[in-house]
Amino acid sequence: MILLLGAFITNPVSGQVRPDTGRTAYDIVLFAEGLGFIPFSESYRINYQTSLAGLPFEFSGGICFPLNTSLSGMFEARYKRRTAVFVPDFRIKTIEIELGIHDYLEAAHDNDLRLYGTAGLLLSQSTAAGNIDATSDGTTIKTAEVSQDYFNIGLGLGLGVEYPLTKVSGLYFGIHLGIYFADPIASGGLGNIGGLSIGLGYRIGLGN
Repeated sequence: MILLLGAFITNPVSGQVRPDTGRTAYDIVLFAEGLGFIPFSESYRINYQTSLAGLPFEFSGGICFPLNTSLSGMFEARYKRRTAVFVPDFRIKTIEIELGIHDYLEAAHDNDLRLYGTAGLLLSQSTAAGNIDATSDGTTIKTAEVSQDYFNIGLGLGLGVEYPLTKVSGLYFGIHLGIYFADPIASGGLGNIGGLSIGLGYRIGLGN
């Protein structure tokens, strides 16, 4: 299935309040993820496979800005690559930006899992590219690469659990849903390029 190396730690990184100042423990939280992907669209599941360097993984990273003991603003960028199963040298690359929030759904406990949720606006640019045989004079055939860009907007929702590794870092495991609304197939677009991601992530808090 899929692996997601992604974003969100625990305890201090969650924005724990300092008893003497009342401020969150960290100014920013950095995170990185490696993940896999299951498309919602039946045609994508049949005709395309997720592939990065020949592996069924995707990668993302970003930053959180703690607002209080549980809530953070979030910016995340994901990179996805799909290759066609039945058409040689055809692929779709997507850069996905998510602007949203990360919220802990329960209080922190030492050396214990902590539930969190995320929600955000998704913006994406996808590039479909492949090789075709082309001729300019009707006789000489050359291989040429062609590409087309597509843009979309959607909604992202996430749910997972985190576990502290140190006072400033931790691991997380979660799922992420991406649903897209624009760029319909009926008008020549890619349609709903969203899907389900599952995986494991790491994040670390910086600053005071």
